[in-house]
Amino acid sequence: MAEIRPSPLELARARRVARTVQSRYDLSLAEGYEIMVDADLVDPVTWKADEVTRVARAAQLSKLGTITWMAGGPGCLGRLFWSDEMALIFGHAPGTRRLTPETVLDLIHPGDAERVRAVVRAAWERHRPDEVRFRVVQPGGRIRHVHCHLEILTAADGPSGIIATGEDVTAFELARQERRRLAVRSRMLSTDLDVPDVLTGLPTRAYVIDEVDRARRSTGGALVVVATEPATRLPDALTDEDRDRVTAEVARVLRAVVGEKVTGGLVGSGSWGVLLTPADDYPETAESLAVRIVETFRNHLFSVRQKPLRFTISAGVVHFGSGVPATGFDLLIDGENAARDARRNGTAVTVLDRPVEERERTDRCRDRIRRVVKANRFALYAQPIVDLQLNQVTRHEILLRVRSDTGQPVAPWAFLDMAERVGEILTVDKWVVDHALELIGRGAQTSHYQVNISGRSLADPGLLAFVTDAIDRHRVKPECLTFEITETALIENRNEATAFATGIRELGCHLALDDFGTGYGTLTHLKQLPVDLVKIDGTFIVDLCRSPASQAVVSTLVELCHTLGIRVAAEYVQDEETIELLRTCGVDFAQGYRTGRPEPITVGRKEVQTVELELRFPPQHTALG
Repeated sequence: MAEIRPSPLELARARRVARTVQSRYDLSLAEGYEIMVDADLVDPVTWKADEVTRVARAAQLSKLGTITWMAGGPGCLGRLFWSDEMALIFGHAPGTRRLTPETVLDLIHPGDAERVRAVVRAAWERHRPDEVRFRVVQPGGRIRHVHCHLEILTAADGPSGIIATGEDVTAFELARQERRRLAVRSRMLSTDLDVPDVLTGLPTRAYVIDEVDRARRSTGGALVVVATEPATRLPDALTDEDRDRVTAEVARVLRAVVGEKVTGGLVGSGSWGVLLTPADDYPETAESLAVRIVETFRNHLFSVRQKPLRFTISAGVVHFGSGVPATGFDLLIDGENAARDARRNGTAVTVLDRPVEERERTDRCRDRIRRVVKANRFALYAQPIVDLQLNQVTRHEILLRVRSDTGQPVAPWAFLDMAERVGEILTVDKWVVDHALELIGRGAQTSHYQVNISGRSLADPGLLAFVTDAIDRHRVKPECLTFEITETALIENRNEATAFATGIRELGCHLALDDFGTGYGTLTHLKQLPVDLVKIDGTFIVDLCRSPASQAVVSTLVELCHTLGIRVAAEYVQDEETIELLRTCGVDFAQGYRTGRPEPITVGRKEVQTVELELRFPPQHTALG
């Protein structure tokens, strides 16, 4: 019988193994290790031995394991055995397990077994070596990752068997997975904590409050709040685009005065906050900065639609030390009240040497909210919503506006934030429910209407009775209503919230959730509340086309909601590209400046298929509403 000589590929593989053994041997000697085992440094290719022995010996020298299958005759499965090293890799003591092809596959993770079988079959049929990585399940359930090189053993009449040379690569695999995870996380993570207001480019109210909180826990400082309001009533024909341009110009002037290094941003409708701390090393005091801001704005002539516009300006300054009990929100309220006092007293700036007492602050906020509600200083605006399946406007959202001292309607987000925090939001919610249902009752009720209620208001046990009475009193069809819960993170009593939701559904109304994806326990609400619609929070939508993280969140939330039988709406859609991406993700409704800006509601307006009445906090803030 002719001598079987290794193929060129086998020779190359064997030399590679020999070089690996030699390098490890040299490294061990260099590090001072004494070689205590038989490690004869001979080239396995030139060693006079059969093919199986050569490969097995090379694997042993490299601390690898082997599984060898020698084909038998017709009707015979042949012989299958593994080396002691491979038995240990699979978690078994040498010589304790009898091998068959089936038992080997049973030791492989079920998720990988079929793939391993396919690779081995392909290597055998093609008479070509291959490699495969898979998981093994050791006794006790431990998982290890193994990488195997498959060699085809040959005889005169063709392949005679397979030898798999493997090693435990668990550490390498876990390191590879961690590198991949870190790369994905780095790509997805937003490192910019100062997410600016889209219109002004300045930090938002929430960011400014957080920075004030950080300062009062460390160095202390001073907060300057500047209140701006048009000196005369703006024309009714003024559009949101006109107001946005004026707001952006106000922001540019403010930034030019205070500089780029200090924290300053939009904190309310027509209200701006600037934080000074010792770390800023600012060249002037908070009082002198406030005076300079007021004088600059009083001397600056703005324009809107080519007409001159001046602002009435006042400022409040609040000094606070480190460790004061007042929160960042409390200090902002004190600054806003100080600016309001300055305007009322006809002075430029009011300075507080320390924060106001908590009871005085709360009483003043509650009194202001109640006066606004009693005077009906609210207005309802409607914004269209597009059904992405039909590609047409089928809904409208009704947005609340608060009228300023001059009667100008402005965005309510700061006002509502204050009402939430001092426990007066229920008063505002009842006003919205009563007046919204009154408007609905005047119409033909051929549409579907959605009225929003704050999550904190759900704790009131009399809310369901109030809503039921309003439906009956204004003769509104319950099936035409959906009540949308805003600020779900503020739900104080889960039992009362569930009772309200159940009662609303029993009346024939529907239920929706706003700000989905940001509130604590949002997924729990989906499980416990009979929700028909959710609105994905706008923070995931405004940068959707540029943020892989937002895209991942939106697509996952849509899939989840649709699986639960819930429809999905997206807010703050700014461009056509975002609409197309939302449609691709399966979002049902889109709303934002791209679909239409809010307009005042007029009784007797052309009916739409759905009108959505909502009380909420738009993140797209403008100083003029």
